[in-house]
Amino acid sequence: MFFSSKKSILGIDIGTTNIKIAQITSKDNVHTLETYGLVNAAFDIDETKEESIAKTVLILKNLIEKSGVSTNKVVASLPNSAVFTSVIDLPPLKDSELKAAIEFEAKKYVPLPITEMTLSWSVIEKMSDGKTRILLTAVPNNVLRSYLKIFQQAKLEPVALEIEALALIRALIGDDKGSILIVDVGAKSTHLNIVENGNLLLTRNIPMGGDTITQKIAESLKISLVRAEQFKKDFGLTQSNLIPENIKPILANIKSEAKQLQGIYQARGKKFDKIMIVGGTANLPGLNEFFSDMDAKIVNGDPLSKLTFPADLKPVISQYAENLSVAIGLALRAH
Repeated sequence: MFFSSKKSILGIDIGTTNIKIAQITSKDNVHTLETYGLVNAAFDIDETKEESIAKTVLILKNLIEKSGVSTNKVVASLPNSAVFTSVIDLPPLKDSELKAAIEFEAKKYVPLPITEMTLSWSVIEKMSDGKTRILLTAVPNNVLRSYLKIFQQAKLEPVALEIEALALIRALIGDDKGSILIVDVGAKSTHLNIVENGNLLLTRNIPMGGDTITQKIAESLKISLVRAEQFKKDFGLTQSNLIPENIKPILANIKSEAKQLQGIYQARGKKFDKIMIVGGTANLPGLNEFFSDMDAKIVNGDPLSKLTFPADLKPVISQYAENLSVAIGLALRAH
């Protein structure tokens, strides 16, 4: 079978507060961002009624049309809150025995009957003792059906669905073989991912994020959410006398979870080379400094570093780069 040397894929990230898309065309190992888009809207995975799906389809189709997307082949993310992810070590097995062993082990890690889940896995590494390290993901069938229905009704062709963490690794880490803790501060939640040699080793979700901070600022200062959001962007954590007391426990909880993962990793005789701050709240003033006591280099992810794009797009897209990381990583999956 022969394929064109030029491929174009649309990455779709349906998040908790907005939908983000990025179309990337690749040729001769050069990845070009053709277009992108984002809109304040979300598909509630707990609300699978037809009207909810229809609303999301309409928003997605409008976004695609306005952004000038020219392909119907998509790679999309599944929400962290709905996907169960584990790294498991299996004893030495024949390849023919692997599927049955994974399905047996999965029962220990997922809260639903296996018959109600769709499992997928990838081999992270074959270890020296003969064991095989597997990244296992499981998604409820009803969630999967809802997402596939959205793409079908939007006249899109799903090439693959994957978890957000893998898309982030592809967009932000690439060939970096170091040990990295990704702190992905989203609107509704924060996701911590340990990455080693480009592989996801451990993931943890914290049900608080940028919107939680905004809400607490609004409550403390008795101002609107719009003004609180602007206050957060203007001052962040840079002026201690202006930081409302009620947001400090939120930040402390996120750092505590990060330090706990760091302790687990150090107990294995390893340490993080970097802590990478990403997500829609990554540009919060003072956030990098907040993590500076964790004995690792603090960096921000740059999803645009591996891409080419028209020069006139740079001033605009740079403002949204952090929000587009997952969509970009998804679009790069098929290249």
